[in-house]
Amino acid sequence: MPSRCAFLFMFLIPVLVGLAGPAGAQIYCPLPEDGVWVNPNAKPKEITRIEIESSCHDGRVDSRIRAFTSCIPRDCKWGWTRAEARDGGGLQVALLGFLSGKVIRVRRFGDILDAQVVDIPYDRSLPREEQTYNLRLK
Repeated sequence: MPSRCAFLFMFLIPVLVGLAGPAGAQIYCPLPEDGVWVNPNAKPKEITRIEIESSCHDGRVDSRIRAFTSCIPRDCKWGWTRAEARDGGGLQVALLGFLSGKVIRVRRFGDILDAQVVDIPYDRSLPREEQTYNLRLK
């Protein structure tokens, strides 16, 4: 007959571990990045605004991002796009345009949204450009 310690180890410990769930499995809604973030000092073609929405459904977080770039006479709007969670926190989205695409990685640090934007031209002879913006919650 197994000892009491063996019983605990074989049966009770796996049950307790299962109740705790995997590390980092706690769901936060809305996400810390949720909200409207603005860059009032944006130059032409730079990010002026990022809108992030998140919601919880059946134990999972759904999030989406919409970005705006400075254009004339008014800002250009990239449509709502489903965002993916990044390892270590934050979100990432790939926005597809006619001549190029953008990969935007965002993460909140206090009152600042750090946004790393990689412009990816479809013409491979043109270089990729990367910018980092610090946006403020509106």
